[in-house]
Amino acid sequence: MTQEEADKIAQRLIAEATRRSDVERRAHERELHEAVCDAAARRTARSTILAGILDSLKAAFDDEIARIQSELDEKLDELYADISPGTPPSGDPGIDPDDAPYEVDYSLPLRERYIAVRDYYLSYEDKAEALADLRADEIAKDYLGSYYGYVLQLLMTTV
Repeated sequence: MTQEEADKIAQRLIAEATRRSDVERRAHERELHEAVCDAAARRTARSTILAGILDSLKAAFDDEIARIQSELDEKLDELYADISPGTPPSGDPGIDPDDAPYEVDYSLPLRERYIAVRDYYLSYEDKAEALADLRADEIAKDYLGSYYGYVLQLLMTTV
């Protein structure tokens, strides 16, 4: 499989995961609205009961988004295992890999580099901040080469 074919497949996988995330987000917002309206009708809007319900709905939503993200991640891992990306980046002399918040080892195959950077940014509690930091990460752009876009797209599904 060529890199171009893999890119097309990855884009389709990412688009589907994004669509599913959007559907879940809309359903979650609808459930939140219904819970608040129901609590207001019962005059329990300021109670700990509503807070518990909202926390439960948020946890269920977070779990579903994590499941979608995990499925996408597994599919992308399978895809990456099937492609040969060509010559990996070997390090831009203007970039200091010691400045990276994750371990940078240019001797690793691109797949392992991708996993290291992906795991670092997915560990952020605030995914919007992770996305912003990745976009500003010049080391990741050089370190991952064409795989940088995959990490970027993956994070965009979580925001």
